[in-house]
Amino acid sequence: MSCVLSYILHMASKKRKAPSTPSQARYDRSMFTSQEAWERYTDIVVPRKLLSERNVVVYYTEFDEFIEELERRHWDEELTDFTNSSIDITIVKEFYTNLYDPDDKSPKQVRVRGHLVKFDENTLNTFLKTPVIVEEGENLCAYSRFALLRHDPQELAAKLCIPGRGFELNADGQPLKILRKNMTTLAQTWSVLSLSNLIPTSHTSDVTLDRAKLIYGIIMKMDMNVGYLISHQISLTAQHDTSRLGFPTLITTLCKARGVQSDSRSLENLSPAINLTYIKKKC
Repeated sequence: MSCVLSYILHMASKKRKAPSTPSQARYDRSMFTSQEAWERYTDIVVPRKLLSERNVVVYYTEFDEFIEELERRHWDEELTDFTNSSIDITIVKEFYTNLYDPDDKSPKQVRVRGHLVKFDENTLNTFLKTPVIVEEGENLCAYSRFALLRHDPQELAAKLCIPGRGFELNADGQPLKILRKNMTTLAQTWSVLSLSNLIPTSHTSDVTLDRAKLIYGIIMKMDMNVGYLISHQISLTAQHDTSRLGFPTLITTLCKARGVQSDSRSLENLSPAINLTYIKKKC
């Protein structure tokens, strides 16, 4: 009898000492809003990769139109100048974890390590120094009005594509996408920037109809509410389980500005893999 009792006590002690799984572990309340957030962080967010912004570096350029428009929109400052910036991978993933809301009712703000970080359109436009220009008598900026309309794909293709090229069609004969190789050099340039700094995606070999509208709007000098575009995209990204996490440099900078402390072990420099650099051709 004593041997049986001793065995039972031994097994009970062994069970108590067994290491807990991540979902059972006590979460850090200063970092996560709930046990569910902690579990989402460890199971879903940590494995996700980041999609960093592009740092625009231009020396001498034959694309004066590109430079002039970049400066006119004030996109040559905070939106594309990351010369001295870095990414805190851990902070970015905590940001997206705490922002997640299955009902997508979260306000445009999130608490990161005890600090409230706002990313609503007004906050972002102020932070990025991208003013919103609305014409007299209108409620929306030019691009917002344009995006609500139905468009002739041929009109878009004529501005974005090299002669003789256009949209690839789906099985029903409807415009589906434009292959990047069929776009003009200027359109390709704006596509690289827009698909990393405005509406991030890792799929850059072609652009969808909606993304073609965005590039068309930029080339046609339509004023945009950049803060809204980015704020909306951040919210969408937080609700997904697989897409790459965009705007890591912006989020790191926003968090630091609100007093969030970085850990040097999780810092990473912005990848310079696709700088927009053009050398002027010799006469």
